[in-house]
Amino acid sequence: MSQSTYDKMPDYIESLFIVFRKFNEKAKDTRQKMIALTIYNYVRYMSKQYNVDLSTIIEHEMINLIPIFEYISHENIEFYDFSKINMNDVDITKKEDLERFVLSHVYYITQSESL
Repeated sequence: MSQSTYDKMPDYIESLFIVFRKFNEKAKDTRQKMIALTIYNYVRYMSKQYNVDLSTIIEHEMINLIPIFEYISHENIEFYDFSKINMNDVDITKKEDLERFVLSHVYYITQSESL
């Protein structure tokens, strides 16, 4: 974690929540549903930490990915390479691992899916 606080947390959480909703709607199999659920659980955790009411988020046609990528840059998060990952190296009970896991999926989803 970086020393200074990322100052756009509500925007970050909103963007992630919209990614979750759109991906969850299009999830075709159990694996994708589980990824969507993992993203949701992370978003819910972050929304509680930063007092963001998820029920007030309005879904826009276009997802503003800028807050997500700014946060990733701010926190120096490196994505997992899912073609080489050993799931034993990921401990989703640790916030850092969970965050990296979720944001890696969000990156790949937003780059490969038509949300």
